[in-house]
Amino acid sequence: MLSFFKSHHSIKWKKWDSQAERFWFRHPHAAIFIMFMGLPILGLTAVFLLAVLVTLPMSFII
Repeated sequence: MLSFFKSHHSIKWKKWDSQAERFWFRHPHAAIFIMFMGLPILGLTAVFLLAVLVTLPMSFII
């Protein structure tokens, strides 16, 4: 069973990696924009939303 999960996991990542590489070669400007602008904004948005989810209920209690 463990070998099944390992093989499935590696196949999934190989496919995703090849698709990402193909996107990088076809659209280099978009890929650079996504890498240096899109992902940091996405990360900051996730941190902001999680912080709001934690602090908002506390503010209603106090």
